[in-house]
Amino acid sequence: MKKLVLATVLGTATLTGCANLSVGSMMNVGGSLFKAATLSDQEMHSIGLATAQKYDAESKIASSKSKYTQRLNKLTRNLKTYEGKTLSYKVYLSNEVNAFVTPSGDVRVYSGLMDKMTDDELVFVLGHEIGHFVHQHSKGRVRTQYLAIAAQQAAGLSSNALLASLSQSQLGELAKGVVNAQYSQSNEYEADAYGLKVLKETNRNPQAAVTSLRKLASLSESGGLAEALLGSHPDSNKRADRIEKMLASGK
Repeated sequence: MKKLVLATVLGTATLTGCANLSVGSMMNVGGSLFKAATLSDQEMHSIGLATAQKYDAESKIASSKSKYTQRLNKLTRNLKTYEGKTLSYKVYLSNEVNAFVTPSGDVRVYSGLMDKMTDDELVFVLGHEIGHFVHQHSKGRVRTQYLAIAAQQAAGLSSNALLASLSQSQLGELAKGVVNAQYSQSNEYEADAYGLKVLKETNRNPQAAVTSLRKLASLSESGGLAEALLGSHPDSNKRADRIEKMLASGK
């Protein structure tokens, strides 16, 4: 239960600023700040697991007999474990064009995205999300969020007491912060390269990386992307151009 609380807690700290905190206040939460700087891989996994549990509880999950689940299972049959990392997949029945991965390797795909993508394009999107997970792109963000939470409380609490003191609204926003994490341009490029790698290693058409990004760019322009994809995957056309150059150069 303690891990579950920790997990749900570490996602929204950026919601409030800490410009008015005194040096004394910051000293009071020194233990929590140290905790933020030393989050272990197991703690990151717990954060991701709780995020997935929260979203699963609030979403309509496709059944095992659903055409979406069957399609996703077929596409990911060789992606359950990748580079020693264990991955879990579920489909949310929603018209949103969206997908995300948590720090625990829980990949969630919305049926609205699946309706827009061919099989190869969908594998690229999945590979891109797997890339974020493998390279732990969200770890720095979670640390930053925890620092902001610790500074916000500023009451000399121990780490466990700090986590237990957060309101339900704060806890709910934390998971949203994990899912809607905005990555740096270098993170996005690295995840794109990983998605391309997955396409090639699963013997799929590498051009699907380009066409999937073109589709996302078009949906972004028309306002058809969910917050997570719109917020964390900007400039899709530029990224498509970059991959086209990579393919042309034989990379």
